[in-house]
Amino acid sequence: MDKAIKYHFNKDIIAQEQLTGGYTFQTWLLTLSDRQKVVFRHQIDLNTGDGGKLNIADILERERFFYSNVNKAIGRICPEVYIVDGTREHHDNSYCIMEYIEGMPLNQCFGDFDAKTKNNVLCQIGEIAARINSMEIESQHPYIANRDPWEIYIADRLYKRFVPLISSSVITQAEAEKIASDMRDKRVSKTRSFLHLDMRRINMIYNSGKVYVLDAENSEYGDPLFELAVIDCGCELEQALIDSYKSIYSGNINIDDELYSYYKMERMALVLHVFMNLVKNDTASTHKYMEIFNKLKQKLLEQK
Repeated sequence: MDKAIKYHFNKDIIAQEQLTGGYTFQTWLLTLSDRQKVVFRHQIDLNTGDGGKLNIADILERERFFYSNVNKAIGRICPEVYIVDGTREHHDNSYCIMEYIEGMPLNQCFGDFDAKTKNNVLCQIGEIAARINSMEIESQHPYIANRDPWEIYIADRLYKRFVPLISSSVITQAEAEKIASDMRDKRVSKTRSFLHLDMRRINMIYNSGKVYVLDAENSEYGDPLFELAVIDCGCELEQALIDSYKSIYSGNINIDDELYSYYKMERMALVLHVFMNLVKNDTASTHKYMEIFNKLKQKLLEQK
C-alpha cells in the first residue's frame, strides 16, 4: 500500500486501520501525511469454481462506473473512486483507492435509533434504491451488450450458484436443472436498470441523518425486482422501505411476482454456500439460511 500511495499521491501513510478482510476484498482506512483519509481496497483474482476466473480490476472498474453514474444522477451518495489499478506494478494485487466518507456503519447504529429515526432511515434506503433502479444503462453498453438475454443470464447464474450445493447434497442435479430451466422460460420487461445488489445496512454509512451507499462490487444491470429480493435475503426489507420505494420508483414493482423467488434463490444459494463452505464456523446462520433455501426450493419446484 505504501508504494501505491506514494506513486499515485506522492504522500506517505502515517496511520492505517483494516476495516474488512477475509474471502472478499480487504479494505483499509489510510491516513496520509497531509491528514487526508482514503480507503484502499484490494483482492487477488478469484476462481469461480467452474474453471473461470474473476478479474478483480474489472470488478473495481464496474464499481467505479456504478458510483460515478449514481452520483451524477441523484447526488453524491456514493464515494468517489480516485484510482483503479490492475497492473500490480505498485501492489501485489489489483486495487482501488477511493474517497473516505465520515460517519458510522449503519448496521452498528440502527438498533439504537428511536422509531421515528428508524422509519426515516428506512424511507431513505427505499428512496435511494428506487432512484438507482429508475436509472438505465445504455442498450449498447458492453456490460449488457456482451451478455446473454437477462432471463438466460440469470438462469445460468442460478445454476452456477447451485453447483457447490449439489456436491454438498443440498439440492439435486435434477432440481437445479429444473429451476434454472424454468427461469430461462420467463419473460422480464425491465432488464437494464442499475442494481446495487448488496444494499444491506452493513454496506451503508450514516452521518447527520443522511445515508450513504458503499460496496457496489456486486452491481448489475437488470430487473429492479432483483434489488428488493437481495435486500429481503438480508432480512431488511421492512414495510417503510417498500412503501418509500414504491412512492419513488418510476415503474411498477410487485414482490409477489414469481420472478421474485428466483432472484431471492440466486442470492440465497450464494449466501448458503458462503456459510457452509467458506465461513464454516457459524452454525446458527447456516441453519437459518438452510431453512430459507429449502422453502424457496420447494416453492420453485412446485411452480408450473
